[in-house]
Parts: sequence; C-alpha cells; structure tokens
Amino acid sequence: MKISSTGIIAVLLSIIFIFPAKSQNKPPIDVEFTGMFWFITTYNFQSSDPNWAEMLRPTRVLDDSGRPFADNGLFSISVRPSRVGFNTRQATTKGDLITRFELDLVGGGSNAGETFFRVFNAYAEWNRWTFGKRNSVFMDGSVVPNTVEFFGPNGMVLLRNIQVSYKVVDSQKSQVQIGLENPSASSDLGPFREDFTFREKLSDIVFTNKLPALTFHYRRNFEHGHFQAGWVTKYISWFDRGSTPASDFSGETWGYGTNISGSINPTGKIRLLGSVVTGRGIQNFLNDGTADVGVKANPTNVITPVNGAAIPFYAIMAASEITLAETLSSTVAFSRVVNQTFESQLSTSFQSGSYLTVGLIHRPIPGISFGLEYQHANRQNANFAGAPEFELPAAQGNFFAINKIQANFVYRFSKSN
Repeated sequence: MKISSTGIIAVLLSIIFIFPAKSQNKPPIDVEFTGMFWFITTYNFQSSDPNWAEMLRPTRVLDDSGRPFADNGLFSISVRPSRVGFNTRQATTKGDLITRFELDLVGGGSNAGETFFRVFNAYAEWNRWTFGKRNSVFMDGSVVPNTVEFFGPNGMVLLRNIQVSYKVVDSQKSQVQIGLENPSASSDLGPFREDFTFREKLSDIVFTNKLPALTFHYRRNFEHGHFQAGWVTKYISWFDRGSTPASDFSGETWGYGTNISGSINPTGKIRLLGSVVTGRGIQNFLNDGTADVGVKANPTNVITPVNGAAIPFYAIMAASEITLAETLSSTVAFSRVVNQTFESQLSTSFQSGSYLTVGLIHRPIPGISFGLEYQHANRQNANFAGAPEFELPAAQGNFFAINKIQANFVYRFSKSN
C-alpha cells in the first residue's frame, strides 16, 4: 500500500497534537496549530495563463510564444492560497528553539495550476541561527503590502529560500544578518529550442549550482518606520552535456544586486512602503521573477557561437495602506520590472512588466476579512533585430495588458496546546 506525502503529514500532525510528548529531562514544547482558509473569485476581462488565473503575474500575461493565452473573459474560483501548519517553541540555555512548518495549496513545478500541497515555510531558529526554508535574507518582508491579490507586486524581492543564516546584530533598533542560500537560476533558452539553428545543442545545457548565494542585509528601525539595505551575490554556471573539442556551450557568469527598502508611518492610519532593486542575474529573487540569464550571440567564435550572460535589470515598488475606519482599510500598490535585454534575445523574451492593484479590505471580527480589488498587469516583450547568420528573422515583441476584478474571503485561525 502506498502512502502519499499528504497522508504522512496528516499522521505527523495527529501525533503532535493528539499525543504531546512529555519528558522529565527536557523543557516542555509549546505547539501552536495555525491555518488560513482563503477563498478567491476572479474575473479577468482579457486573458492570462489559466494555471495562474487567480494570481496577478505580469510574466504570465503572454505565453512562451509571445501570444495572448485565450479570448477575452475568464472567470475562476479558487482556494489555492489556503494554508495550514504548526509552530513549536522550546526553551534552552541559549535562547528559545523555534520551528515553523507550513503548507499551502499553490502547486508548482509539474503541479503548476493544480490545487496541490507545496512547502511554504519549513525552518528552525535557535541562538541567532536559521536553518531551512523561509524569507530570504535579501528580502524585506516588512514592505510586502496587504493586498487582496495573493501573489503581490512583481517589483519587490519576495523569495522563501532554503538557507543557513546568522544574525550578527539583533536588537530592537538594528539588525545585521548574513546567509548562504540556494542560488538557482533560469534562462530564456526555451524559445531558441523551437526554431534555432543550434536548438538540439542547447537542449544539452543544464544549470549547475556550484556555490551558494551569499546574502546580507542591514536594517534600522525608527519610531515611524524603518530602512533596510540588502545585497546578494551568486555564481551561475551551465554545463553542455554534449560538449566536444569543436563545440562546447558551457559557460559561467556572476549575478549580483542590491535591495533598498523601507516604510514610513506619517500618522497612525497611513503606512507608506517602497523598494528599489537593481543588479543582474538575480531575477529569481524577485516576486514573479523572470530569466536570470539571456543568450548572447557570438558568431565569430566557432566553438561557442552563442553564450549566456546575466541580464541587467531594475525594479521598483510603491504601496500605501490606509485605515479608513475601525474595520475598513485600503491598499494601493504599484510595481514595475525592466530587463535590459540583449539584442540577441528573441521577441518572446520578457523585457518589462507592470503591476497595479487598488483594493478595500473589511474585517468585521478578528480573524475574518472580506476584500474587493481592481487589478492591472501588462507585459512588453523584447524587439529582436534578427540574426541571419543563425537563420533567425527580425521580430517585434508583443505588448499585452489585462484588467481583473477579484474578491476574497479569508479566515485565519490558531490553536495552542
């Protein structure tokens, strides 16, 4: 009999909460069961990727061939952002040992578009150390706006990454943290594999993570806000599994960038948030990230006629959260990502994309909220000048925009032992 990963998790949760461990030699472990039921209904006046119909992603406004996904009009209902998990806390002689484990239903990878379990958080904190999957050290979670839309602005750093990190300074006013994280990388080689002279050759290329990404941030808290500056550096390499002395497409490059973010609370009812991110080859750290590596033509080199290079970019995000009444608030958020694409990138390559939401959130009682929001996203693809030496004609990148209306019902709950 086969037991699914979901079944195993259910059994573990039952053991934790029904049969709490007791020991005369160890301090008691406090356990908190947490969850969030998130119901979404969305109407898209244009079209976008049906796998992400309930989430506003500028990268998925056009498909991999640079075309709209479908005719105008798409209605969807979903509970995919819902999640469940548990937290534990145990006292030690060097501070509390804290763990957190959460699953949501936003399937990814081979389960993209499905309502399927995904690890949202899985980490342990102890004595200023963090091990596991949680917000990247490069990220500033304090500037993530409270939108009705689940995914959030594309122009901010938002990545829950596997890491080992350490807080060098950890006080109420200041924080300095460094980390080694999963580097990962992606490229826009996909379109080349369809109609490129060397498409069979490019199919042999795989990314190899030889070094972890180095992340850092400094944070300073003030009475009416905060400031944070982050940095990331990562080594990117790819290997040609079919390399020969006469033809080898293997290569390497560096990705790096900075994230400047902060908040201002001019009054008790207004909160302003913002961030500016710039660099190259670190787009995977962005929310709704694009390719990190782009293809650059090198026709004079017989052995490596095409090579990869880290794509430069910049991204901005600005948001406001305003309390209108005791149970009513509004959020306006805007962001934009611009890749400085290479001339040799095809017209299917993402060049720029924008995100805009304007919404209202009503909280009649603690733990329950209703939201209504207008959403807009657009995508501009790169213009390709053509490459006759590679049998690739010139092509103009498409632009497409979508407008959506979304409403949600959210119920948050927790239970301690």
